Amino acid sequence: MVFTIDEGLFSLFPALQVGVVVCEIDNIRYGEDGLEDVVDDLMVHFSFERPQDHPNIKAWREAFKKIGIAPTKYPSSIESLVRRALKGGPFPRFNPIIDLYNCIALKYLVPIGGHAINGIDGDVHLTFADGTETFVPMDMGEQETVEKGEVIYKDDKDALTRRWLWKPSNKDRIESETTRAFLVVHVMSGLPEWLAEKVVKDLVDSILVNEYGRIVHREILTASRSRIEFAV
Repeated sequence: MVFTIDEGLFSLFPALQVGVVVCEIDNIRYGEDGLEDVVDDLMVHFSFERPQDHPNIKAWREAFKKIGIAPTKYPSSIESLVRRALKGGPFPRFNPIIDLYNCIALKYLVPIGGHAINGIDGDVHLTFADGTETFVPMDMGEQETVEKGEVIYKDDKDALTRRWLWKPSNKDRIESETTRAFLVVHVMSGLPEWLAEKVVKDLVDSILVNEYGRIVHREILTASRSRIEFAV
């Protein structure tokens, strides 16, 4: 499988880093992911009046505005995750690998996405839509046609996300039966250069320590390396 990032995104965001973790997983048995502890810590120590005031979330709001996405209407996944955590009450759980990367995302306040490889047709691209891509949202709403120029994840047939990090597709959702996952860590321009490597390392270490599976490939894509290939 090949994963590519459109060079146009790096023209807009020269220091963007996208960490990739490809893993084979047993997505049924839980380990100690620490999700509740991270949520509790966030509720106690989050020092900003509004989630969008935090530099990590603000960076994505500014990036969305730059590419024509209204961030209030279409918040990034990390902003939505933080808002849910700060709301209080039991934090939603889905399955081991999703709960783990949600925990890591909240720990570092960076967006992390996950795709089931068996749901992907061909290769994966983070790119600008040509306006012909179709998309079925994870909530199983009606099929949509993506707007031309919209930043999306896509495979060789369909869109896998809408508005970059706003809404995932039902097509490649990670479920209990998923055995191979493609996880992506996003660190926007303007955030610390070391952050992507730290998050990827923590994600990889957590998968291994909890014995969720084995790592097939890990890498960080940047403006100087925007294409990778790995076996699946």
